[in-house]
Amino acid sequence: MNFVRSGPRYLFLKVKDPNLFSENLSQKTEVRRLNFKAAIKLAAEESVIIFLSDQQNKSFKVEDSDLILYLPLNSTALLAMILNNEELSRAVKNVTAGPGQLVMRIPENGEKVIEEIIESYQAEKVSILEGIDRGSANSTIISFTEQPIKSRLKSLKKVRNNILIDKESTLLFEELRRDAVRYITHGLEDHQWSELKINIYDSDELYELEYKRLITILSDLEAGIILGESWTKDHAFALFSITAYQVRLFTFLSPIEIKKILFAFEYNSEGERLVDYDLFNKSKKISWSEILNDSKRHDRKELAFKFRDEIMQELSEGAKKKYFKIEAEIMKES
Repeated sequence: MNFVRSGPRYLFLKVKDPNLFSENLSQKTEVRRLNFKAAIKLAAEESVIIFLSDQQNKSFKVEDSDLILYLPLNSTALLAMILNNEELSRAVKNVTAGPGQLVMRIPENGEKVIEEIIESYQAEKVSILEGIDRGSANSTIISFTEQPIKSRLKSLKKVRNNILIDKESTLLFEELRRDAVRYITHGLEDHQWSELKINIYDSDELYELEYKRLITILSDLEAGIILGESWTKDHAFALFSITAYQVRLFTFLSPIEIKKILFAFEYNSEGERLVDYDLFNKSKKISWSEILNDSKRHDRKELAFKFRDEIMQELSEGAKKKYFKIEAEIMKES
């Protein structure tokens, strides 16, 4: 599981003519003019967000920038490109680096994680914009989210909180990568991770394909760590056993969250039930009826499809492509 990743670099550039500079830069590399929210949505680890303003503008605040540019390359490559181009380098009067950006995944209701990191680093809560305006090259913004942290933030709506820390981002990244599991464990309700057992039952015996289909989903959602796999016998009835392939999952997600994922993907895109996934927390089997925890009657397939659609929206395009390819193989073989 990935708990911490770096975000974009923020640079403030003062130039003679912001529009002309942007046009000239776009002839050398990919440049997109965006507002801040759109830029953050695109921003990946090796990317830069430039706050471009006229050289007469003395402000180093995001809101006072004339243009906001997003470039999908790292800041070192960008600055080398500018320095090695006479027209671009002559136009730049000042370059100021903003704070570093990290993104950290925390458990649901993980306020304790944030508070412990604030205490450890004497940090303060800020919005991302406040952090950029008040921070420097020697400070770092950490954005916290309960969602899997892939290459992008996707949306500021998924950021639970932001803090500003007076420490350079490379050093802080190494420390958090080392200590993330400890912080997350302290933030869990009972300070315990769950070791869950997933039993895969397939009447067509396409266990390898069903395993790949499941792991594609769990891996992309960063749902946990696979501790082991083995064949097992489920003695569902007296004198009768069923063979199943068992996966042991170590996770800080709740058993109900994992059950929701399993339940959603028992069905294929056409509504046909391909497989049975049973989930065990210790010796207790988790039922699909526990997901909503209400007394209402629900249509099993309808509910599974609802969850499936929700989860599909969270998957990366690469994972979706791989998933549908595996699903097509299963349909062909079954």
